Amino acid sequence: MTRRSGQQNLPVEVTVTTCNARWGHDIDDNPFDLDRVIERFDSDIICLQELWEPESLKGARQAYAEALGYHVVELAQAPSYVDPSPEITADPLEADGTWGIALLTRLPIKQVRIVDLGRLFERWDVAHRRAIVADVEIAETTISVAVVHCSFVLPNAVAQLRRLSGALPRDRASIVAGDCNLWGPAASVALSRHRRSVTGRTWPTHRPHSQLDHIFISPEIDLVEGRIGDPTGSDHLPVHATLRINQ
Repeated sequence: MTRRSGQQNLPVEVTVTTCNARWGHDIDDNPFDLDRVIERFDSDIICLQELWEPESLKGARQAYAEALGYHVVELAQAPSYVDPSPEITADPLEADGTWGIALLTRLPIKQVRIVDLGRLFERWDVAHRRAIVADVEIAETTISVAVVHCSFVLPNAVAQLRRLSGALPRDRASIVAGDCNLWGPAASVALSRHRRSVTGRTWPTHRPHSQLDHIFISPEIDLVEGRIGDPTGSDHLPVHATLRINQ
């Protein structure tokens, strides 16, 4: 994070990364070191989806992230019995747990709200889709950061982004990041007052043809630099952005 020193009301830069972690397992269900991935990102704000946390290791990742200087907010989306990849939990020591989303930020958190995103159709998607919305302090400015993992059922995903859009403040800068399960144009229409900061294909990792993972920014924010990141082990590629917050 950078800021011109000694002067007030000048733009501030912040680095943001979003990554669908696929429960910390690759496409062949072999585990990869998500903690090291987080350390390698080294962003001011990291938004994670499909974060698997077995009961046997509850709190371990949070402790590791806090040791790196992050404040951590985790939100479960579903218990282990709806894990769509049972091979991951074949080990009895890891059979119980939750998967969900998380916000890691080195910026002070002023307030956290949970937004219930609901769903139009429940037959296929049994996860409890909710978003983390955190107000964080950067220099002398407060911005809102939302972490989201929308449904893979298209009508649900569109409705969920619209509901999240209505829950975001309109009087300050805001960032929405996560796996929207929607291509860019569709997601942009559903999320009012925000635009995509980075374009590129993020899924699947071995031969990406679609961008499901996004960092959206409100009009008060400019993109300084953005890119699709290197493979982490997940079936999704991460998205990185350096953003300028105009005060």
